[in-house]
Amino acid sequence: MSKQTMTGKPVCTWVAVTDASGRTHMEAHWSVAEAIATQAA
Repeated sequence: MSKQTMTGKPVCTWVAVTDASGRTHMEAHWSVAEAIATQAA
């Protein structure tokens, strides 16, 4: 689940994270749209 735009505004991406006990949960990671575009390239 992610919402991506190329407006330069903050974008929220949800990431599944597993802790030391083996439990998985979702964490929101905020970044600027240009950074996401660079990582996707």
